[in-house]
Amino acid sequence: MSEWVAAEMAERQMHDARHAKRLAALLSRLGEQPVSSIPSACHGWAETVAAYRFLDNPHVGFEEILSGHKQATLERIHAQEMALLVQDTSFLNYGTLQPKGEMGTVKEKGRDEHLLHTTVAFTPERVNLGVLGAKFWQRPEEPVAHERARKPIEEKESYRWLEGYALACEVQQACPQTVVVSVADCEGDIQEWFLDAMHRPAEERAEFLIRAKCNRRLAEGARYDYLWDEMAAARPLGKLTFTLSRQADRPGGRLPPVQLWAVYAIERKPPKGAEPIEWLLLTSVPVADFAEACLVVQWYRVRWAIELFFRVLKQGCRIEQLRLETEHRLLNALAIYLIIAWRIHPITMLGRAYPDASGEIVFEPREWQTIYTMQYHSRPPAQPPPLRDTVRALAQLGGFLARTGDGEPGLKSIWQGYQRLHEFIYAIETHLAANAL
Repeated sequence: MSEWVAAEMAERQMHDARHAKRLAALLSRLGEQPVSSIPSACHGWAETVAAYRFLDNPHVGFEEILSGHKQATLERIHAQEMALLVQDTSFLNYGTLQPKGEMGTVKEKGRDEHLLHTTVAFTPERVNLGVLGAKFWQRPEEPVAHERARKPIEEKESYRWLEGYALACEVQQACPQTVVVSVADCEGDIQEWFLDAMHRPAEERAEFLIRAKCNRRLAEGARYDYLWDEMAAARPLGKLTFTLSRQADRPGGRLPPVQLWAVYAIERKPPKGAEPIEWLLLTSVPVADFAEACLVVQWYRVRWAIELFFRVLKQGCRIEQLRLETEHRLLNALAIYLIIAWRIHPITMLGRAYPDASGEIVFEPREWQTIYTMQYHSRPPAQPPPLRDTVRALAQLGGFLARTGDGEPGLKSIWQGYQRLHEFIYAIETHLAANAL
């Protein structure tokens, strides 16, 4: 069993030791070959059959598989001064090619779309601490938007954002020395969320940071009737410069007023022909000056990290290629791949956030030693090299060129390098085992 798998399984809540043993084996195999299919990653027919039986087992469930990783994530959060719990939803398409009428071999791709809403914990430096929860569902075939206004919030799809905030409040109570902030984009701009937070006791309440979608009416006495107008007319506190990553009306009756802090950020010099980036951020964290406003903006920028996590999950682990036929099997597989995607995702940011740290804070001895040997064609040193050097060497196994001006390696070269690394390790260990016979 890999060291990282043992750490993520230490506090598991599985009632059958055989299930725990099989889960550990699956995490090790699929973690070493994240890009491969389940049969390709497993060693032989017996292992493959055992893997599919585990996924189909009615006594094994999504929460049970995630339980050890969730507890390990809480321990990592407990060691932080602040944790940003980012919520987001991604669409997963499990469509297949089907014959097109009388056109012979011509086929069309049918869509079978599901939604996956996850809560992932990050440090302010964007290091992924782990997955805390996920919800998986499929929308009904017939549109139900016309019924939305009559439904209570608990029966609406948007209730997932309140469930994510409730999870953040649980984390805050479990880690009272850490400032826990639940972060969401404009889909999370729901009045019921603010009311939920307002009604919780202070000691049980997590903070929140949400990009506004609605132009809310202000209390009497404000210069303008609506928040957006008020913020646009306010005197700027200062100027904050950062590089933005490239990026590809709710009906209802009156709800009670809430008190929030708002931070309005607008791009003053957008590229020619482009609309300026405009963020109106609503938060429960008091904002009294420019420095605190800058902090809020930087925290919101961490939200982009969950988009990269989804990229690892979908393109690196290829979860949309799974063809497991039943929702139970698919959910169990998703739980496993959420843990594997977490294992891969932090490597990139850890190398940037802690470049001079020892490589062993991420890599096991056999990993960093093999990376060193493959990259430098010599015996590894007694002590592991710095983390940034090891990460860059791993990325070079995955196609990163490391030329002057290339910057830091990206996610794709990391997951490709990680898979290639474990192919080397498997070959070396097999060769050594054969020679030992």
